[in-house]
Amino acid sequence: MTNKEFSDGFSTLLNSFGVTPNITLDEYEKSTFLTNAQEQLIIDIYSGRNIIYGKSFEQTEEIRRYLSNLVETYETSTKVTGKLGLSKDSVFFEIPQNTWFITYEVAFLKDSRLGCLDGIEASVVPLPQDDLYRAKDNPFRGPSKDRVLRLDIKSDLAELISKYNVDKYLMRYISQPTPIILVDLPDGLSINGVSTESECELNPVIHRAILERAVQLAIISKTQLTGNKE
Repeated sequence: MTNKEFSDGFSTLLNSFGVTPNITLDEYEKSTFLTNAQEQLIIDIYSGRNIIYGKSFEQTEEIRRYLSNLVETYETSTKVTGKLGLSKDSVFFEIPQNTWFITYEVAFLKDSRLGCLDGIEASVVPLPQDDLYRAKDNPFRGPSKDRVLRLDIKSDLAELISKYNVDKYLMRYISQPTPIILVDLPDGLSINGVSTESECELNPVIHRAILERAVQLAIISKTQLTGNKE
């Protein structure tokens, strides 16, 4: 849908519910509800909690296509220094601030102790911080030539724990979507830090679902404010 189609469809669908008193929304309010609906739907689709689609992001090609426009790849060999890790083998890498969900990640190990395996690619396994003590010395769960552990400490920083030197970190992830902003917003207004018009970047096949959820959010919000339970 174009932004005009989103706006017109929002008004039409909202009026079709026959809510009393009638709800009137400006373009900023519509944009806010559309953006919130988009973010909720992405989280539901990724996790498999959405009752319509019923499967998580990695389970079917169809579901992966819904979010394919948000998939990005990032690679870095620049380590962040001056950070205190939970292990003597900790190393830190910055990750993009727009990272929502990491779907694939590997570390490239470059260490003379690996011999002919120098440069090997190791899987990166996310680990809750409270599991680190039990896992770090476990031969089946701890760091090895095939496995590197990852702890999340900030939204833009990853702590990797490896038995060998990590030369490079590569990840593929679902990025935070740009907000749906129907028109350039007046001074002082923004959504997720953006104030200029921007269209939905998701696969058009789920635009209708975003619109329907946005209208539902608007009705819930406005009826709660007025005390109308119908």
